[in-house]
Order: sequence, then structure tokens, then C-alpha cells
Amino acid sequence: MTPSRTQPAPGIRACCSGVAGFSDDDAPVAPPLVVIGLGNDIASDDGVGIHAARELEIALHHRDDVDVVALPWAGFSLLDVLRGRRWAVIIDSLVTGNHTPGTIVRLDLNDLSGSVRLNSFHDINYPTVLGLGEELGWEMPDDVAIFGIETAVTDQFGESLTPDVAKAVASVVDQVYEFIDAMDTSIDERAAEP
Repeated sequence: MTPSRTQPAPGIRACCSGVAGFSDDDAPVAPPLVVIGLGNDIASDDGVGIHAARELEIALHHRDDVDVVALPWAGFSLLDVLRGRRWAVIIDSLVTGNHTPGTIVRLDLNDLSGSVRLNSFHDINYPTVLGLGEELGWEMPDDVAIFGIETAVTDQFGESLTPDVAKAVASVVDQVYEFIDAMDTSIDERAAEP
């Protein structure tokens, strides 16, 4: 069952933790790591997070400990997807004008400027999502890597990315792999401790 507010892009899994109609006892156990691609895949470069999620879904299909989810917006949908996770990766488009198109910027809670969805005026922002989840007593991720990709075109319809932004998808996929490898190493080190 896929919630209507978190429809995945074709071929990308969506989780149902926290979905209306499921009690905490009924909700499936979510894999500890989630990769979330944010965007609108019919608005040219604004869909870069969705494009990256598609690539990562193919590359990570063999891993049961990772979900890949595509969301058209953040806010409450993001809260549902982050619930019960230990780690998360979020990929979103950036509109700052401070970087050349295709530049990948690592964002943090103190600076989400330019993120199209994590600073939304239409829904709750990302810091509020984390705070609300913690206030509700939900397990929320300890480590979150947020990657923003500077866009060239976001105000035109089109399913393809501009060339510089398209090239950035492969680079952000590599950076997501590095984050996952670091989390795997962290898990292995914790397991080895007495």
C-alpha cells in the first residue's frame, strides 16, 4: 500500500511506515537507511533528485537494508518516510544563483538556503520535520546527508535535465555511495565493540 502523498516515481519503492490505517504494531519495519530523491520530474532540472533516486534504485536493488524513495515534496511526506530510520540521504535541487549549474553542495540544518523543498513555504520545513518526529517520540535518523544540486532551469516543463545537471547525477550517486560505505563501516565498528 503506497500513501497518496508519497507516490514513488515509476520503478522506485515507497515505504508505508506511518501511513494512515496502520497502527505502530502493523507497520512494517523500515530498513535502517533511506535515500530520498525530491523533485518534480516534469519540470526539467527540478527533477534532479528524482533522476538520482532512479539511478540509485537500480544500483542498490540488491540491498535489503536500504530503501530508495522519490517524493514530489518534503514536509509531512518526509516525516512519514524518515520515521523509524537510523540514517538518511536527501537529494534536492538548489536555486541559489551562487553556483554554476550542476554544482553539488552538501547542506546541513543550519543552512538549507536554496533548497527547493526542504525550505518550502507550502509545507513544514525540514528542521520542523525532525523536531516534530522527535516530539512525537518517533525514532528519527541520527545521520542525514543532504545533497543539493544547483539547477539551470526549473520553470519550464520537460522531463530531461540540462547537460550540466545531468552530469551531476553520476557524481551525486558516487557521493551517496561514500555516505553508505561510511555508515556500513560505522555499523561494523559498533558490532565489533564489546
